[in-house]
Amino acid sequence: MTEKWASIEEAVAYAGEDRVVHFTDYLLAKAGTASRSQNFKSGFQSFDAKTGGIETGEVVVVTGYTKNGKTLFAESWIKRMMDRDPSAKAALFSFEIQPEKMLAKYVANDQAPLYLPLQLQTMDFEWLRKKCAEAKYKHNCRIVLIDHLHFLVDMATKQNMSLNIGAFMRNLKKEIAMDLNLAVILIAHQGQAKEGKDASLEGIRDSSFVAQESDATIVVSRQKNFSNVELKEYAAKLGEEAVSVLTPPMMSDLDDQFSSGLAIVKIEVHRRTGVYRWKKLFQKRGDFLEEV
Repeated sequence: MTEKWASIEEAVAYAGEDRVVHFTDYLLAKAGTASRSQNFKSGFQSFDAKTGGIETGEVVVVTGYTKNGKTLFAESWIKRMMDRDPSAKAALFSFEIQPEKMLAKYVANDQAPLYLPLQLQTMDFEWLRKKCAEAKYKHNCRIVLIDHLHFLVDMATKQNMSLNIGAFMRNLKKEIAMDLNLAVILIAHQGQAKEGKDASLEGIRDSSFVAQESDATIVVSRQKNFSNVELKEYAAKLGEEAVSVLTPPMMSDLDDQFSSGLAIVKIEVHRRTGVYRWKKLFQKRGDFLEEV
């Protein structure tokens, strides 16, 4: 006998919204409702093949060392999805980078389906949940980009930081990704860089729960300015069958070893597809990254 039910007969007679049903009744109840997942692809051919696109109900973490392109990749990914699919409307919560700077690249396309709140609130999950719900029901947004995690958890808490982040990740998954049926892309910082150590899911700052509670973890890192010959040699090490010719760097950037804008995008782990530590070269072309 449980504390909830006064009798077996009461448990059997219960008909509330959270009642336990046969799986066929569950599928019938959910068929045709807003809870049905939606899949978005970017047109990044290799990347899409490994991820199967992003689905509503998922939380995908994008991480990497500071200034290594994690936000740029997330923006590029979302832009490609918006360009391909009219229903791929996105809500942007940019706490770290001034939104005006991020939006400048969209001015030429003022019809881009990108939405954001006029004001931001930090360390307030309930506010975030309400704004995501508003973005969905008012503007039909299905994708959310949050940049970044540590603006939404209390850094001065006296509680265990790792457990605090774990609770946030579970709430993000349940109350925003699943309950609102949204695809969530979350930027998360790495801990302090250590010489010779690559960014990884294990290196995400403050809590292993970030990777554990997400559906996929993607790591972005910058690469030196390879020549085309070096690029093909390097690509071979990554298992790339072929690469396109690099876009030449701007003359004013020739002294910058990263002037060709090369980055490696690594899927550390993807729960739905089972992909593990797969890498792909990208290059900044114009304002966004493209597959090489």
